[in-house]
Amino acid sequence: MSIKLEELNTEKERLEGDRKTLLERLQEYQQGLTQTQQQIQAIGGAIQTCNFFIGKVQSSQESKNKKESVVS
Repeated sequence: MSIKLEELNTEKERLEGDRKTLLERLQEYQQGLTQTQQQIQAIGGAIQTCNFFIGKVQSSQESKNKKESVVS
């Protein structure tokens, strides 16, 4: 059985096409990963902001409750 040069070149071209497709897909996945990481960081910042304001409201309520219990 002999393999012709044309067959080898055809197979090589097919493999190169597959490789290119996979590299493009990998790049898309990496971009998606980066975007997801940025969204996670943004949500983390929003959670920290919520925690800050929750703490402010809680301390304000605790101060108010202490004043009310002293007056009573």
